[in-house]
Amino acid sequence: MELELLFSDQKWNILKCLSENKYSPIQLAEKLNTSTANISQQMRLLEAANLVKKEKIKNRDKGKPRTLFSLTEDYAYLIPAMNGFADKKLLKVQDHHKIILKIWFLENPDLHPQLEYLCWKIEPYLANIDAIAVNKSSKIVIIVSNKRDEIMKIAEKNKSINVEVFSIEEAESYLKHGKKPLFSIIDLAIIHDRNKIFSKKLVPV
Repeated sequence: MELELLFSDQKWNILKCLSENKYSPIQLAEKLNTSTANISQQMRLLEAANLVKKEKIKNRDKGKPRTLFSLTEDYAYLIPAMNGFADKKLLKVQDHHKIILKIWFLENPDLHPQLEYLCWKIEPYLANIDAIAVNKSSKIVIIVSNKRDEIMKIAEKNKSINVEVFSIEEAESYLKHGKKPLFSIIDLAIIHDRNKIFSKKLVPV
C-alpha cells in the first residue's frame, strides 16, 4: 500500500489514539465516532503494514475487551520539501530521534537550536534520563534524572538556556501536589517521557 494511503484521516486518527494508549476496536469506534466494522477494516490495513499489533487478553474481567491494539514500533513519516532535496520516508526512530522531532514541533523556533544543542550534549546520559520537558511560560527546561550533578555540569556550560534537574520522587511530588508552578501541566511541552511521569497526567489511562 502507498504510504499516503496509510496516513489518510481515518488511519491517522487511529494511530494518534494508539500513540496515547492501547485500545480495543470498540473503544476506538467510540472515541472516533464511527462503526466497529470501519475500525476493524482500517486496523487490518494498518496491521498488514506492520504499524499496529494486537494482543489477546487472558483472564480478562467481565465486560473488558478481549483484544487490544497498540503501535508496533516508533515511526516517523518524513516529507522534506527543500531546495535541492525532496523525498519521503517512513523512518523507524530511536529515543534521540524522537526528542529532536518533538523539539522541531515546539511553537517557538528560537528554542529549537538551543534545545537541540543541549540534548546532543546530554545524549550519553539518556539511559539515565526519565523525562525532559520545557515550561512554555518560563522557557525553563526540566530534566528528571538520577544523574543531577553530571547533567547540571553540562547544562551550566550552555548560558542561553536555563535547566533544572529533579529526581523522579521530586517530580512526581510536584506534579501530584502542585507545589511548584514550574510543573504546571498546561504550561509543559513534553520532549521525552520514558516512564510517563508527565504524560500520565495528560492522558487518561
